[in-house]
Amino acid sequence: MTLTGAAGDPLIHAIGWFDGRYGYNVMTRGLFDPLSRRLPVVASPLRHKSGPVDQDKAEIPKYFPDAQCITVTMLYGSMARVMYNVEGPRVCFTLWESTRLPKGWAEALDRYTDRIWTATPWGKRVFAANGLDPERIDVVPLGIDPDLFRPDLTPTPAIPRDGSYTFLSVGRWEKRKGMADLVTAFDAEFGDTDDVRLVLAGLHANQPDLDLGSELGALGLRRPDRLKIIPPVGRHATFAGIYTACDAFVAPTRAEGWGLPMTEAMACGLPTIVTGYSGPSAFIGKHAYRIDHRLVPVDVPFFETEDGDLGLWAEPDWRHLRHLMRHVYENREEARDRGQAGSAHVRRQVTWDRAADVAAGLLRQMASRL
Repeated sequence: MTLTGAAGDPLIHAIGWFDGRYGYNVMTRGLFDPLSRRLPVVASPLRHKSGPVDQDKAEIPKYFPDAQCITVTMLYGSMARVMYNVEGPRVCFTLWESTRLPKGWAEALDRYTDRIWTATPWGKRVFAANGLDPERIDVVPLGIDPDLFRPDLTPTPAIPRDGSYTFLSVGRWEKRKGMADLVTAFDAEFGDTDDVRLVLAGLHANQPDLDLGSELGALGLRRPDRLKIIPPVGRHATFAGIYTACDAFVAPTRAEGWGLPMTEAMACGLPTIVTGYSGPSAFIGKHAYRIDHRLVPVDVPFFETEDGDLGLWAEPDWRHLRHLMRHVYENREEARDRGQAGSAHVRRQVTWDRAADVAAGLLRQMASRL
């Protein structure tokens, strides 16, 4: 990253996971790369929870003695404590999925940050409902690279274009993502005369020991041959060709802090079926097919709380999901038109450059108050 910016701009000390293929890794690169073309940025890359952060905190004042430095982390909320000895303004950009924050998040964010950034108005409401001051919370959207995620990108040859209508879902094999429920609904909806397949990718993200064969076997599928599993990819950019090799995208998620695969699929022109709740509601607009849902208590302990209350998330209407998949399959021209409209919307409005513009504006405001 180069040190660029106008006279008087603050120096940004960026701390986060810059390497990797998923989630925060992609978002960290996606935001700070274009931000570095607007403001001077010095990066401290982390690997897991370690990195040269303390050394960089000590060195930055030596190399930039006259700079107004603002520290910005893109990490889990509990890791805001990495800024425990930082002088100057501190910002933590973080996301969460359910209505209840994990143990330690609110305390760390309250103690170690001056500003909290999150990606959607829904997320801001969640953080505020967990006791954080809404006046300290800013909404900074995430985005996609429109030069990479676009409808005309060459499809991957790993998914044959043989005439079968191809649904795609990208995400971890876990209850929050609704993957097992999606596979069950797909298998139940489409019969022997339907020429259709379901492609699943990203299932092993951060869970290399997943026994997918046992998981699928337990579902008792009638037509397991209609599933195609994409093994872990080496580069995040590989997903672009996976999207364009498919006809429609499905994300029956129970909760999302943002929903990166949904934005990427829409950018690539895929008609997208997604639960109309949480993070994706910030960007899908009228361009996605929204799965009906109801709010229910979280019943999978995927994080820690002191009292066992895990908050709420959405329970998708699985019959409605089946209806939407059938509708898209049988009304392909309508679905294609909606997908193209969604692509134009996302590639114009939901980009990393737009996110960096918002972030740079907020950081300049902070510097002007120093």
